[in-house]
Amino acid sequence: MTSSSDGGDRAGSRAWADEAVRRIEADANRSTDTHLHALPLPEACGIDMYLKDESVHPTGSLKHRLTRSLFLYGLCNGWILEGTTIVEASSGSTAVSEA
Repeated sequence: MTSSSDGGDRAGSRAWADEAVRRIEADANRSTDTHLHALPLPEACGIDMYLKDESVHPTGSLKHRLTRSLFLYGLCNGWILEGTTIVEASSGSTAVSEA
């Protein structure tokens, strides 16, 4: 972690990172329930099948979990600080999750 050029304190940067982590975790708690729905199959199949309902997640995909983990990793390791510019080249669902 770095401090600002004017001798700014690391505690302020840590406080910002702590708040960022708190907000990311709050979002994770809001969307952690992924419901499973039983799919009835003929008894002869001999298996139970369940469908995982990802529609309860903000982007409707698993990519937001990857994105959340990447941001938490960067914040906790001091690589993402207040004012850090994040550049991501994806135009797909990962980019939507990062927005």
